[in-house]
Amino acid sequence: MSPNNAWLQELAEVGAYLEGHFLLTTGRHSNQFFLLARLTEHPRRLDRWAEHLARLIEPYRPVTIAGPAVGGIIPAYAVGRHIDGARVIFAEKSGDGAMIWKRGFRVSPGERVAVIEDAVTTGHSAHQVVQLVRQHGGDVVAVGALVDRHAGPLPDWPAFQSVLRVENVPSWLPEECPLCRVGIPLTRPKN
Repeated sequence: MSPNNAWLQELAEVGAYLEGHFLLTTGRHSNQFFLLARLTEHPRRLDRWAEHLARLIEPYRPVTIAGPAVGGIIPAYAVGRHIDGARVIFAEKSGDGAMIWKRGFRVSPGERVAVIEDAVTTGHSAHQVVQLVRQHGGDVVAVGALVDRHAGPLPDWPAFQSVLRVENVPSWLPEECPLCRVGIPLTRPKN
């Protein structure tokens, strides 16, 4: 079994990898879904993933780990545990949907930051945090994810690392979805 298959099998075992007809956060539809909150239910399993991602991110020498709320909070914290001296913060959406710092979190000019996400499909949430860090003068040195399922180009990041890369995961605009055309009910797994 390849390393990627072992990681994917572990996700399936805990209910974090699903097959069916799903509404993605992006509004697109897919026949596969990564519900990584199900992995974070199991701290010891998550810790293996986080340690692996931390080893990939550590060479970029971040002093701060930042994640987007909600999906990136626990993975960012778990990765931060494995990087000596790192602090962990998270960004939240404002009333207009933009990512902002709350709870007294701040990034100083020149501060070396790694942005951590649970899963990357389009990279939109992580990129919002990257932009927020840069707006405050921080230096984004890397972006990392537990699962990378992106199909198109990712935003302009200095480095991107992931524990599991899943290729060829289809996603469709709702009006182009073949699963909708054949009447398979749409599932919203995050509800």
